[in-house]
Amino acid sequence: MDEYSVVDRRKCRFIIMDKSVPLAYMPYIGSQAVCVYLIYASLADQGNLYIDSDALKEFMSIDDQSLEECNKALEEYGLIKLESHEHNGKIANFCYVLQPPPFPRTLYVDLRKKSLVKDAIDDILQLTPGESKVQPVRARTPLITPAKLITKFYSLIGNGKVDIFEREAGKKHIGDLTKRGYSLEDIDFAIEWGFENSRNEMEDLSSISTLIDRAIRAKEDHLASLSNQAEEQAMVQGNEEIERKMIESYRKMMSDSERKSLRERALDLIKQDKRIKEEFITEQFIIIKENQIIREEYLKVNSQK
Repeated sequence: MDEYSVVDRRKCRFIIMDKSVPLAYMPYIGSQAVCVYLIYASLADQGNLYIDSDALKEFMSIDDQSLEECNKALEEYGLIKLESHEHNGKIANFCYVLQPPPFPRTLYVDLRKKSLVKDAIDDILQLTPGESKVQPVRARTPLITPAKLITKFYSLIGNGKVDIFEREAGKKHIGDLTKRGYSLEDIDFAIEWGFENSRNEMEDLSSISTLIDRAIRAKEDHLASLSNQAEEQAMVQGNEEIERKMIESYRKMMSDSERKSLRERALDLIKQDKRIKEEFITEQFIIIKENQIIREEYLKVNSQK
């Protein structure tokens, strides 16, 4: 990464670091990453639009790998957001400085074991700048209850009112299903799936017992399909990132004469396309065409060896 465009999305009037960053996140992201986070916030507050990565590494006395690891850790824990783009032939990044997200429960349990913060961790994670005391946690009302499931079933079947016999029978059927190991969420999904896919089988809540396994299997198949799609997409994105870095490395190895030749070839290809008007031939467009030549003539040749 050659340069950064930093934006502070926290909208603070002062340079404020949430105390959870050094006292809760630091054991997991490292002290260098905390320092990088503070520098981003400080320079953004001063109005610096671009930060040269070499200047940042020199300032902190760190190398490329250390800076990359810091950025990766900060992004993974939700403290910054990086968006890459090409700018004047260089890969630049918008770096958004974010407020710390809710702390993961698993890490919270781990922090309670650390002597430095174990007695103060509740205060560290619950207080935000400007608050005077910890707000009480409200008890959450369950989203799904047997009564709601019974009302939902009969509203879908078309009955405006549910009599006492239907409600008592419904409670029994739901109780039987929960004893068999099904959750209320499973039953809720089975109701919706049944009315969508097997409407003719839906008579009363006892009908759910005969199709709940099919409903859950259909849900699992759908989730597996989505997971496979996500993995394929991640693989494609990963390959694109690898390819981008290979193109960037190849450019750095080129001599001045090779760069000049590449540019001339790119311009020739652009001019051969009669659909492209001369006023639309920007520097960015030329770089894209150069990258295409490198990708097709260098990367593919090497991948076939």
